[in-house]
Amino acid sequence: MAFEIYYALVTVLAIVYAGISRFVQNKLIDRKEMEAIQKESRELTAEMDKAQKAKDKKKVDELIQKQMEFLPRMNKMMMGQFKPMFIILAVFLLLTAVVSQLDPTVRDDIQLNLTQNNTGCGITGAGIYSACYHLDPSNTNYGKWTILATMYANGAAIGHNETYFLYNPNSTNGDAYVETGVGDGITVTTDKSQYMPNDTVIIYAVPANMTQGFSFLFIPITPPAPLQVDRIQATLSNGTYFRVDLPVTIPIVNVNRIYQPYTWFILVALVFNIGFSIVISQYQKRQKAQEDKNTKKGKQ
Repeated sequence: MAFEIYYALVTVLAIVYAGISRFVQNKLIDRKEMEAIQKESRELTAEMDKAQKAKDKKKVDELIQKQMEFLPRMNKMMMGQFKPMFIILAVFLLLTAVVSQLDPTVRDDIQLNLTQNNTGCGITGAGIYSACYHLDPSNTNYGKWTILATMYANGAAIGHNETYFLYNPNSTNGDAYVETGVGDGITVTTDKSQYMPNDTVIIYAVPANMTQGFSFLFIPITPPAPLQVDRIQATLSNGTYFRVDLPVTIPIVNVNRIYQPYTWFILVALVFNIGFSIVISQYQKRQKAQEDKNTKKGKQ
């Protein structure tokens, strides 16, 4: 699947999700009942405050009884809102699963196992993992290649970090974005920052010597311990990865390019959800204005 088709598909699915979520909310949530209950709750609270300040015990007791009778209706209304939330969440998970399965930018990723000591390539030494990859001249995916190094212990990923290099730098657009590392800490580098066709990329990964330990509210729970790494795997992007240039820069976060299909999906869904809300609100206002106009004419 070409990237342009995938980009359009993610956009369409996000719009579909926004439409479905808005439709479900309008159909399954009785906003008039919800607003009426919220209004009644505010009124009861205000009356209770007034009665307590006046030290009117009889009125306070009456209001407590009203609140006890009111609570089941409030709970029923709140429980009723969970149903559309579950439906919307299920649709979101389904569509994002489709987005993940169809992503063409990960299908050509290159997997390498890094080894240490004398079994790898490049500089050898205890705790230094390395692997080599030859850039075949037939590969014309020029530009930025990202390298994601993930370390495992007892079969589970315990940390990762990312770096990049430029393949045939004369054709690159200067993009230098990479994801930040997480977990117990691992450094990943290459022997050079730029390569040409027929060059060999040497990848190095160095795990931290100790775990970070675990703290809760700045209180140490478990102290740092020697880090035990079973293996390290590197994923080369092969020069293909999701990215969308925005027409404007998002203020505050100062973002003008999206790098993850999930982020693009959520952004498009959010924008269209807001748009649908505005359109529906304006339509409802016009409908109400027309009804009021008709009612006024009928009275005349």
